[in-house]
Amino acid sequence: MAEFPQVLGIILCERVLQDVLRNDAISCINIHSGMTVQGFPAVVPLLFAFAQVSGSHHEFSYQFKMVDRQSQIIAMSPVAKVEPLPNRYMTHKIISAFSGLIFQEEGMYNVVLALNGHDASVLPFQVVQVAPETVA
Repeated sequence: MAEFPQVLGIILCERVLQDVLRNDAISCINIHSGMTVQGFPAVVPLLFAFAQVSGSHHEFSYQFKMVDRQSQIIAMSPVAKVEPLPNRYMTHKIISAFSGLIFQEEGMYNVVLALNGHDASVLPFQVVQVAPETVA
């Protein structure tokens, strides 16, 4: 049976930069654990999901999903394949994006990372409504 990679961490951010000369050098810009909005529906034009998983000598697939509190999928990335690594001590860095993400209501959402079609890890993402500030 093929080994199953372990999720080491998930990050949501506005931009992911990858070094041209060193593919393993990744920068995540403007990391988010949630967001505040003034009203609903709230639209997020682009949000990147980045995860690091343990090394695998076997090909595997991954997909990120954004799930609401009723466990309904509100957005998902395409399924992507990952090639094996030559060394088990190396880690896979996987990236996807949610484009045109729409939140219909306040609450706790979850970013789910599925590996080979099985939910492997979850990152909570809170959306909170705040009143607009009044200008004096």
